[in-house]
Amino acid sequence: MGRWTAERWAASSGILFAILLVVSNFLAGTPPHYNASSDKIASFLAGHHSALVVQGMLGGVMVVLWVWFLASYAGMYREGGQGRLATIMYGAGVVGLALAAVGGCIMVALVQLHATMSSSLVASFYGMSVYFYIKMLWAMAALAFASYLANHRSHVFPEWYTWLSCLGGVCFVLGGLAIRSHGFLSPAGAMVWIAYGVFAVWVFVASWLCMQKHAVTHAVHRPAMSH
Repeated sequence: MGRWTAERWAASSGILFAILLVVSNFLAGTPPHYNASSDKIASFLAGHHSALVVQGMLGGVMVVLWVWFLASYAGMYREGGQGRLATIMYGAGVVGLALAAVGGCIMVALVQLHATMSSSLVASFYGMSVYFYIKMLWAMAALAFASYLANHRSHVFPEWYTWLSCLGGVCFVLGGLAIRSHGFLSPAGAMVWIAYGVFAVWVFVASWLCMQKHAVTHAVHRPAMSH
């Protein structure tokens, strides 16, 4: 596989991001529905305090990992001649990060301060945090569809990744539409979990492909010092 260059380390950050995303989502068990009673939400926050604090800290680590991955990933398409689409990737990735960060900050604040807040306020902010995470999926849809177009034009990655990105974009749109009160397309429904599962897989695969691409590039351009 060759030497681990700075570029390969940056590309690999997406793999760790995807792993932490899955781990953090299951760290505190199954959370209450977005519209659960205030007593149930308060009980969950108090009963899983330590796990939720760790989850919040992992969210900070994921911010760093996502920025490194995004720069490596979009930069590869920019170098492949897809400057406009790479800019869309940068923008969508930053917007998604901002939305997720707001949702995460609200959740951490609730974990630490819910005992000093009224029950109705706790329930309101808890539900609001969920909607920030759902809105993030729209930004990820823009990122995935830009990846679909850029890879179709440049063939930076294999053709199958083109269609994986298209499938991911569709899943993210469906996840972003999950705002019904009940059922499959509700914030507590299965579609949101599917969308986030697909997102983790998509980022993991993209990061792995970036690593392979950097390894090949490094091998081709390595100075012939050993000859």
